[in-house]
Amino acid sequence: MVPDSDQLASSPRWSSSWWGPFDFVLENGLRVVLFQTEKSPIVELRLVADGGFANDPYGRSGLAALAMAMFSLLRTDNAQVGCALEAVGAALHGQVTPDAAVVGMSALHANLGDALRIYVSALAHPEFKAEDFELLRANRLALIVGERLNPFELALRVLPPVVYGRGHVYARPFTGSGIERDVAQITSNDLRNYYARHLTPENSTLVVAGSCEPGHLRAQLDETLKEWRAVPGTALANAPAETVADGSSVVIVNRPAASQTVLAAGLRTLARNSSRAEALIVADTILGGIFSSRLNLSLREREGWTYGVRSLLLDSRRQGFWLVRTAVRTDRAAQAMAEIAGEIDNLAGRQPSTPDEFSRAVDYLVARIPANHESCAQMADALAHAVIHRLPVAYAKNLARSLRRLSRDDVTETCHQILTGGRPRWMVVGEAAELFNQVRSIMPGKIEVVDLSSAALA
Repeated sequence: MVPDSDQLASSPRWSSSWWGPFDFVLENGLRVVLFQTEKSPIVELRLVADGGFANDPYGRSGLAALAMAMFSLLRTDNAQVGCALEAVGAALHGQVTPDAAVVGMSALHANLGDALRIYVSALAHPEFKAEDFELLRANRLALIVGERLNPFELALRVLPPVVYGRGHVYARPFTGSGIERDVAQITSNDLRNYYARHLTPENSTLVVAGSCEPGHLRAQLDETLKEWRAVPGTALANAPAETVADGSSVVIVNRPAASQTVLAAGLRTLARNSSRAEALIVADTILGGIFSSRLNLSLREREGWTYGVRSLLLDSRRQGFWLVRTAVRTDRAAQAMAEIAGEIDNLAGRQPSTPDEFSRAVDYLVARIPANHESCAQMADALAHAVIHRLPVAYAKNLARSLRRLSRDDVTETCHQILTGGRPRWMVVGEAAELFNQVRSIMPGKIEVVDLSSAALA
């Protein structure tokens, strides 16, 4: 189904206050991508480095996230980077994804030169005190304990190895925080090696959003970053080979006397830059991405088994992760699992999306685009997302047209393709004694029962 020109013309228009993207390479090899606006007092920068948690070395899961969390505690001129930036009206933040680490800075345009010098000093010469490192590592270990107590965060730890297969590059906690025993073994030398290996101009892209004139920004960055160069002998290693998921179909995490049962289903999907990625986004919206989704209308409105159910897509360069999660009445857990699995099957061809479902999902997604790209921070994050997933830098600018050109058949075929790669894998958190026979009655394959203290949940 190809929409007519009137439908395309009626889509919310991209804000005319943005110009670009401007794409250039500095003398030290760093690629810079800029979206320019006018009269903004804030400039947003995101350094995107190829050093996500999927690249953490064996036995050091959590290293990338620890390195990003440590960034504001790095030191420059005998002061912490975060404190030095605060003095010029700037703030630092770090983020880790499966495929990249992002070092972000928000700065006042009037003080951008001073903020850049501090930012670049931290990138080029990262230094920290031993006591700062020890305190941060202890905080990360406490964070992991907290994730294991939160059922929805626990799903991001338990399901990836089950969905992707142990040994897969993405078979790691999708919180990014790592495995407890590995984080406990990370040393300050590991952190220094991470910075030397990943924070280099050749392995990074700097995205900028603000009222910066391209020529002036380029000259300013060339001058500020001229001494930042790659360290010889620190080329990135190839990622591990992919594997096929095997093992348990269901992991039951025993939580005695739980008042509800938490369900989480995971499916491996597609690379974010796949030609079918937009059809998958529409499928997710129909399945569980909005209040009027199929699953919410079924499990909440019709059956009354839950207060709400949601699905979401976790993007990655190789194979994404489709997650469905909810909390239900324990006596209806197996039925809810069957309903969720059945609706995924339905979208793959048994009961394809209706014209009303399809148009409502596309309209919803298109209507959100302008609001998601208004501020400098939103634009910088959108640019960083495009760089991380190797999308065109103007991807968001053309997204409405791409969505409008989809058909219902595109959604059906995409869901069918995903299901041919494997069935949903499950994590169930609740009273194992009540759940095991329920689940076994409807779910083929191996069912594993573990306790919260189990090494399997490390």
